[in-house]
Amino acid sequence: MRRHGFASLLAYVAAACSSQHAAVPGPARTAASHAAAGAGSVEGVWTVVEQASRAPGGDWVSAGTPHRSLYVFTPTHYSYMFTRPEPRSPFAGDPNRPSDAEKVRAYDSFVAAAGSYTLEGATLTLVALVHKNPSEMTGEALRYAAEIGRDTVRLTITNPPFQPGRERRTILARLR
Repeated sequence: MRRHGFASLLAYVAAACSSQHAAVPGPARTAASHAAAGAGSVEGVWTVVEQASRAPGGDWVSAGTPHRSLYVFTPTHYSYMFTRPEPRSPFAGDPNRPSDAEKVRAYDSFVAAAGSYTLEGATLTLVALVHKNPSEMTGEALRYAAEIGRDTVRLTITNPPFQPGRERRTILARLR
């Protein structure tokens, strides 16, 4: 990644962490650079606008919109992190010495992963290199049906390890 691109990415991440819905500082994306990523490309910075699940063939049930979220796709790698719909609670005392209960609450309040991906036709395949849940760092690929527009991505996975026997849908909106 070009140095300028990396600095811009850091600015986007910092802005998204401080206020997910605020305008993100940095150079504006030009029409030419947007077209380079293009409709049908997952490259860019995204936020979750909907998560839902269902039994196969059933009605979608919303899981709520995460309090904060960030998905980043480069040409070959991805990273995502999102919190549960309710805001996270800060640790009560020394932030470097949380209680066991605070550690569990913090662990349960977010999802995170990073790794490589491929996009072939309408199938997005993620292979985690790092994941909050060590049981999902086995090298097993997650395959999503992907509907990709210029500013939205709809990802649907059937029978994922985190919701066996169900379908999970995540809709992303482009931040940059």
